Amino acid sequence: MRLRLDSKEAKWGVVVLTLWTLVLLGLLLAPSVPLPIPHGFKYFDKVAHVGLFGVTVCVSVFGSKFFSRFKLRLLFGIILSLFLAAGTEFVQSFSSTRTADPYDFLCDLVGLFLGLLLYAMLYNWKGLRSRLRL
Repeated sequence: MRLRLDSKEAKWGVVVLTLWTLVLLGLLLAPSVPLPIPHGFKYFDKVAHVGLFGVTVCVSVFGSKFFSRFKLRLLFGIILSLFLAAGTEFVQSFSSTRTADPYDFLCDLVGLFLGLLLYAMLYNWKGLRSRLRL
């Protein structure tokens, strides 16, 4: 297992991955603010968790170009996303403004799975793979 940070692409991947992780932590750990939910859709929070972790796993796999093998990038993306999902729910259990919810964690896992499917579809789309350098 070799880490390569000598390419410009790998360095930008680390920057994007770091920025996204900070945004994700800010969204999930900041004091909760009631959002105006369209038409009283009470599961907006769950949909947001699915979307956030779908993006997280895609960014994690795409941003881990410092691994030379694609399988290692996939494994890194899955492990980092699982760690962030479990870690944010754990930290929320100690917060007075947030609550840990096992259904949020389940939605995080659904988002992780859907994000991997999206990445796989983009990866297998030949023209797009070369343009995005997946």
